[in-house]
Amino acid sequence: MKQLAAILFLITSFSTPIFAQKKEEINFSDPLQVDSSAYFLIPRLVDDVNKDAYGKGKGYLPWGNYNEIFFYNAATKQTRKLFDKQLALIQPFSSGRNYYENHKEPVLPPNILPNHIVYIARTDNFNGDNGLDNEDPQYLYISTKTGDNLRQVTPKGLNVISWTLSKDKKMILVKVQHDKNGNKKFGNGDDELYYRVDLQDEISNIQCEQVNM
Repeated sequence: MKQLAAILFLITSFSTPIFAQKKEEINFSDPLQVDSSAYFLIPRLVDDVNKDAYGKGKGYLPWGNYNEIFFYNAATKQTRKLFDKQLALIQPFSSGRNYYENHKEPVLPPNILPNHIVYIARTDNFNGDNGLDNEDPQYLYISTKTGDNLRQVTPKGLNVISWTLSKDKKMILVKVQHDKNGNKKFGNGDDELYYRVDLQDEISNIQCEQVNM
């Protein structure tokens, strides 16, 4: 009996650390320098550490999405959050590297405009299921290139599918879905609409209006 107890003690002693080895990790995407300025964007990813903040909704968490974007000023060594206290699921930027050029130097993603930065993010628990996830609408946000004056530009309740910047970089056409049938979902049975965003240096002056089709 004593031998059996000793064996069980040894098994417990050696197995406990094995199961305790799993650790939650904070994960970041690669940084992006804004033009040739001192500012760098450092996106934090959705991970095991922050997933509980999104609740448990009917959908799922897009694990490639950003949880937050940090603006790091290399000149002042200061870092600040973009969305700060607002919970967000931010669509990742497209690749910042051009593999078709011989020099293979990084190129800025289309989100970084001459005077602004565009973000596609979920911030609204639209379906009221106590969780922010892929079933909630994406909105188009704009900030300055230093991460200031962040503003939701597209209307509440409309799900952004895509956006296209004009060649003169003065206007954005945004394709959205409208929850036509009122089921708090976006998909079959919902209309697609276009909105026009006229860019202005002053973000508060930016206009967003529906395109008459």
